[in-house]
Amino acid sequence: MPGKIHPILRIKHQSPRDSKRVPTKIKLLTGTYIIQPLRYKIYKEGTEDHCIACDCKEETLEHLLIECEAWNYLRDPILQTIKNLLTANGDVREEDLTCEMTIQVLMNITKIQQLYRVTSDLMSQIEFQSRRLLFLIHNAQYQLVMKDQAKKKDA
Repeated sequence: MPGKIHPILRIKHQSPRDSKRVPTKIKLLTGTYIIQPLRYKIYKEGTEDHCIACDCKEETLEHLLIECEAWNYLRDPILQTIKNLLTANGDVREEDLTCEMTIQVLMNITKIQQLYRVTSDLMSQIEFQSRRLLFLIHNAQYQLVMKDQAKKKDA
């Protein structure tokens, strides 16, 4: 809504470093984060739609956040922490954590706050982990893009 602060920005930061992770989260949330199909369209870099990390599937938001095997080493421990927080402290059962629900938690925990009776403190802890994961994936992906650009420059 114009003129209103998004509820995700009202969640308390866990650390000063956490505030630096907000822009990546906001770009993902608002659809302005550049994934490979758009990067190709704008810069003609890489393959048209394949993920630059695994080169095996079209890069979509779902692929980037949940499916890409290249980011398992970053994703798995953080998603396990989020799952543990939700199942131990909220009204969430393990079977509730579908792919769609996981993306919702990563993108905007406020949408499920009332449904699963997530407290403000728990929401803050989960949001910290979410921002951390999104930022780590973003940085890892950015490093791949920079390596690819350097290779093209040298060729």
